[in-house]
Order: sequence, then structure tokens, then C-alpha cells
Amino acid sequence: MILDALIAALLIALVSLTGVFFFGDNKRLIGAQRYIIPVAVGVFLSLILFEMIPETLASSPNWGGITIGLGFIAFYILANVLHKKFHDQDAENCDQKGAAILLLIGDAIHNVADGIILGSAFLINPTIGFAAAIGIALHELPQEIVEFGVLIRAGYSRTRAALYNLISASSIFIGTILIIIAAEYGEQYIWIFTGLAAGNLLYIAASDLLPRIHGGVERYGNIWNSALSIILGFTIMTGILTWTHENFGHGDAHHHDTANISEEYTHIDEH
Repeated sequence: MILDALIAALLIALVSLTGVFFFGDNKRLIGAQRYIIPVAVGVFLSLILFEMIPETLASSPNWGGITIGLGFIAFYILANVLHKKFHDQDAENCDQKGAAILLLIGDAIHNVADGIILGSAFLINPTIGFAAAIGIALHELPQEIVEFGVLIRAGYSRTRAALYNLISASSIFIGTILIIIAAEYGEQYIWIFTGLAAGNLLYIAASDLLPRIHGGVERYGNIWNSALSIILGFTIMTGILTWTHENFGHGDAHHHDTANISEEYTHIDEH
């Protein structure tokens, strides 16, 4: 069971490398640059509004909103620290590099939460575990593609962008191992990670990426091209989330299932 969970976590982490196949040459990258950031905004807004915030508030109605706010404020502070750091190194591209690092950190926190979900599913039984893994991988796919594009847009080489994305995605192992070790005690704290990650990604999408589009419309075609790209990213991500929740139970229904972990252990102990 533990080995199965770790193998599933590895396969999900490898999804982070799919961006390499979408931005495989300079001509394709140059043509796609004007769409990368707007599509990323749409993808992140859908992920935040349809998954992360609802799951956080459903798990902790009293403290979930505070956790989301703390995640937002923490990244506001971190963004200013990174801006100063990268401004000294590369004044021209400091904002883009800072946004890329924020994105990697926010995604890493989110992946820890996904790891907890994955480990919880395997604790119930392998079938639920593999179903959860498929659901997580499918909704990670568009997110990882646009994240790779954001890193490339920030000036990182394809090799370094792929490596950084893989390192960030590998934090899913932390969540998977934590929940396996903690067993029935750890699942109840998933909302802390999803809340912090929601605040992180909300800051990135609304306070960093979106103002950059608004302030440089000439680089992104025009406002209608940007708006349509945001809608496209939002629609694709929402469709994937809806489909995976309905078919693989990754979401509220899954959290209800993982709440039965302690009951499973109690039943085993009684026998």
C-alpha cells in the first residue's frame, strides 16, 4: 500500500514535465507568449474558486477564511522581498522572476495538500487511491503546462524551468508520507494547506499576473485577446475539475470518504 502510494505520487509529480512538449521550440514559444499569462490566470482562478476555497471553507468554516487571508498576506510580503532581491540581480525582469518563484512556492504548498489526499485514499483501499491519483493528475495537467510557460516567460531555460517545476511538484511526496505516518490524525488538517495555497495562488493571479497583462496590453495583443484567453483557461480548468470530481471523487466526496479512515483502523483493532 505504501509503495503503491509513493509510485502514484511519483507519476503525478512527473506530470510537471508535460510543459516541455508544449513549448518545445523557440518559434512555438514566441507565438504562445501572449497567451501564456492570461490562460494561467484563468486556470488558477478556476482552481481557487471551484476547488481550493470551497474545500477549505467546507472543512473549517470558522478558520478557513482566515487561513486563506493569511496565505494572501504572506505572499504579498514575500513578493516584495523577492522583488527587491531580483531587482538587484536583474532589474529588467525582476517582476517576472519574482512571480515565477511565488508560483513555484504556492504550487508546492498545494501539492502537499494533494499528497495528503492521495495518501488518505490509499489508506482506505488501493482502488480509491488509484482513482484519486488519476483525478489529481488530470487537474494538475493544465496547471503544470501554464506554470512551465510562466517560468519560460520569466527567462529561465527550458531545462531549468522543467527542473524547478519538478521540484515543486515533488512536494506531493511530503503530504503522502505525512498522512501515511500520521494515519487517522493528519487528514483533518488538509484545509490548512489548501487554505494557504488558495491565498497564495489568489495573490499571484489577481495581484501579480493580471495587473501585468493590464499594464502591457500591447504585448498580449489587445484586451479582448487577453479576456478570451482568461476565459479559455478558466473554462478548461473548470471542465476538468468538474469531470474529475464526478468520475474520480477528488473533492468533497473524497474528503467525506477519508473521514472514515479512523473508523477503518478501529474496526481492524477490534478484530
